Amino acid sequence: MVAVDEITDKHLKRARVRGAPSTIPGSTGMVGSYDLREVQRAVMRALSIELDKNFTVEELRESQTKLAQTAAVQELNVLEPALIALHADPMEDVPHEWTWELLLPVRGRARADEAAGIKLARVHGGMYVETVTTKGFPDLRNVYTYLLGHYLPSHKQQLTRPIIYHRALDGLESHDPEKLTLAIYIPYYLSLKSPVKLVARDEMG
Repeated sequence: MVAVDEITDKHLKRARVRGAPSTIPGSTGMVGSYDLREVQRAVMRALSIELDKNFTVEELRESQTKLAQTAAVQELNVLEPALIALHADPMEDVPHEWTWELLLPVRGRARADEAAGIKLARVHGGMYVETVTTKGFPDLRNVYTYLLGHYLPSHKQQLTRPIIYHRALDGLESHDPEKLTLAIYIPYYLSLKSPVKLVARDEMG
C-alpha cells in the first residue's frame, strides 16, 4: 500500500494553474517558490470599476485615479490603496473566463455612479496567504500555481472563494506590466479533506 504522504506529494508535483507554465517533478522547475505570510483581513465596503480582461498598466492607473476622484467628490475616507480583484479559481477556470475588478476600500456614505461605471462592492474578510512578486502580471500564474497547487494543499487548506486580491506596490509609472511589484492575497480555510481536484500537466494541452 502506498503511503498517503507519497500520494499527496505525487499530486502536488502534477498540479498547476490552467494555462500556467508546467513544472518538472524533482527539479526547481519554472514556477519556483515565494515568501509567504498569513494575514487577517477585515470586511470593507468599496467603490469598484470593472477592468478589461486584457487591461494595461495605463488603464490600471486611469481606473485608480477615477476611483480616487470619486471618493474625494463623495468625501469618503479611503481605508487603503486600491485592490485588483480576480474573480476566478485559477485551478478550475480557464484564463479566458477570468474577470477583473478594481476596488477602492472606503468608509462613508458611498454612492454608485452609473454614468462613470462605478459600483459599490465589498472586500471580503478572513484569513489570507500574502506574497509578493517583483515580476509583474506575467508572473501571476506562477504565483497561483505555487500557492494553489502546492502550498494550500500541503497545509490541508483550500481556497475560500474564487476571488484573489492584488495590489500594485511599485512600478505603476511604467507602461511595462513586467516591472510591477505586486502583493497577492489568496483567501483560505482549513480543511481536513483532500483537494477535490488538482489540475495535472497533461490536462493543459
